[in-house]
Formats: sequence, C-alpha cells, structure tokens
Amino acid sequence: LAVGRISRDPSLDLGHRLDYVILQEECETPRALVRFIDFEKLSSAFIGPLNPGFCEVAAHLGENWNKAIFSWMCINYKLDSTIPHPAFARTLPSPTQVLFTIMKHFKWAHVGIIASNEDIWMYTAKELATVLRNHGLPVGIVTAVHKGEKGIEDTWNKIKKVNDIKIILLCMHSVLIGGQEQAALLTKALEMGLADGRYIFVPYDTLLYSLPYQNNSFSVFDNDSKLREAYDAVLTITLESGERTFYDAFREAKESGEIIRDLEATQVSPLFGTIYDAIYFMAMAVDSARRKGIRASGTNIAEHTKNFSFPGFSHQVETDSCGKGLNSYVILDTDGHGKQLFPTHLLDISSGSVLSLGQAIHFPNEVPPKPDSSCWFDPDVLCTEG
Repeated sequence: LAVGRISRDPSLDLGHRLDYVILQEECETPRALVRFIDFEKLSSAFIGPLNPGFCEVAAHLGENWNKAIFSWMCINYKLDSTIPHPAFARTLPSPTQVLFTIMKHFKWAHVGIIASNEDIWMYTAKELATVLRNHGLPVGIVTAVHKGEKGIEDTWNKIKKVNDIKIILLCMHSVLIGGQEQAALLTKALEMGLADGRYIFVPYDTLLYSLPYQNNSFSVFDNDSKLREAYDAVLTITLESGERTFYDAFREAKESGEIIRDLEATQVSPLFGTIYDAIYFMAMAVDSARRKGIRASGTNIAEHTKNFSFPGFSHQVETDSCGKGLNSYVILDTDGHGKQLFPTHLLDISSGSVLSLGQAIHFPNEVPPKPDSSCWFDPDVLCTEG
C-alpha cells in the first residue's frame, strides 16, 4: 500500500522506481543477525529490524554498507548519536523517552519488567532496563513469564519479593490486539490480589502504534469480567491518531480498492500503520536529499529526515529540525467496569509535557501508588536512603 501510494505521489521525486522485498526475520536473535548479514545485496535501505537485540549491530552494518536503517523498534539510546551511527534514523520517538517523561510526571521511579519468553520480547526487556537504568531509575527486576498457570504464579511471586515497585512494564503483545499471554498474566494478578492499585501495569507494545480507542469497545472484555477488573490497574500509552483512527484509515483503503485482502480492520494489527509510515518516511528522506542535489547514499538519506510533515496512514507525521519525531501520545484508562478506553492525559513530545485532558485516572480502590522521591528524576542529585 505504501509503495503504491508513493509511486503515485506527485510531490515525491525519488529518481528511481521504489520496490520492496520482505526479509523474513528469524525469531532467535543470533540467527536473525546472521540472516540480516545475507541481505546486504538485496536492498538499498532497510525498514526494521523488529528485534531490538541486534539493532546496534545492524546500525553498524548499515553504516559499513552505506545503507540507511529506519526503525521504530530500536531502544538503544546510543543509536541517537549520529557520529557513530550516521546511517540510522528513528521513524517514531524513542519509546523509552515517552515512558521516562510519563514516569517523571507521576513520580513513579521504581520499575519491574515482565517479558514474554519469546526472544524478541526478552531482548526488548533487557534493552529497556539498560536505558531506564542509564536514566538513573531503579529497575528492581527483569523477568520472563514462565509457561502455564503455575509459571505465571511464580512470576508474580518473584515480583512480590521486590520492594518499592510502582510501575510494571509488560513486554509482550497487548491483550487489546489478541495477546493471550497478557490476558493470563493480568487475570492471575487479579486472583493473587496484585491488581489492587499497588502497581500500575503498562503494556509496552502499544507505544509502537496508534491503538484505535475512539468510539471503540474492545471485544476481549465482552465475556470476561475478571479481565475487565484486572485492566483497571493498567494504563495504556499509545500514539494519538487525531481525527481518523487506524480502523477508519484501513476501511477507507479497502473501500477505494487499494487493499484487496478480505480482512476486517479489527483483524489487522495497528502496527500496519507504523510500518506504512516508516516506508513513507524513508521516501520523504530520499526526496529531501534529491531536492538538495545530494546523492542518495545511506548516510545522506538518514541525514535528511529533518522538518518533515506528511500525512501518515492515520495521522500527520512530523519531525523537528534535528529529525526527531513530534508525535503526540495519549494515556488511556478504563472506568473499572466498561469495555472502552478513555484518554486522560496527552504527552506532547516536542515540549516533554504531560497535560491532563480533564478525565481523572480511575485507580483500583481509587488510590494511586505512592509517588517516589523526585530526586530519581534529577540528573544532578544522588538519591540516598530510598
């Protein structure tokens, strides 16, 4: 869809016909890296990788091959330095920056991270912990979910042993788009009395796409009162889509005949929109370099991602004068018993501010976790005695 629209876009002059090849990424990180090395001759630029575990190596290879890498999934903060990584560009703001800004706003510093036991999510959790610790935050535990009901119970028992945790990041597929593991994890937390407001559960993957929440009831809650109750302890952070949701944009593309697959919008992961935007983002960079008469090498393309503004799949995509994304994010919450999510706060990435939208967060037992000392968020102050 993106490649078709780019080829018909009269405002873009790429100098070449754009085509794509889907590179099947192995699930296991070492094997994925070996496969990636094989792709050197296949592409002029890369959208990905999906696994944060080999982002830094991929960025080095991209520089060596002189091919740009456009990523929304990479976490490593070192990649943001253009001197060692001139061929790397983010198509979304760094997810850890979004998390850090929100944690600072609410003064929740003590973190626990639970990952699905798939390689991609375990590497996500490890990278996430590294970056948060680099910000000076205390990450008390990083663990993977063990298999079966007993395994999930063991995971929660490990979390309970760690003092002071306020926020638990869930690195796995969101229950709202079919993540069964997250559903089982949250339900077990409720059964064990851990969804009582002592922790705030935050799904990680919704940071990577625009979850359609406007006028949308989530069917996963239909016949599951336990899950509805458990989700009261969850805050969902996602890209704000503006007037049109992902579902609206998908239906429009179907009605216009651009998408011919017989799929309903609700059957498609909203990550579709993120990937679409990344491909368009790359095309905009190629066009920008060509307009300035610069050869479209990997480093030059990655360098020309500044001061963009173009219509993405379901929202406007913009970057600042440094090439950083200016997307807005919303914090979504349930009312504790319904099937809908409501926006409570807006995060403006450009100013780093979190603004209340007038709807209070509904905490279980109506009490938020006790805030941590603000010293955790001050880089010039060393926290002592907790």
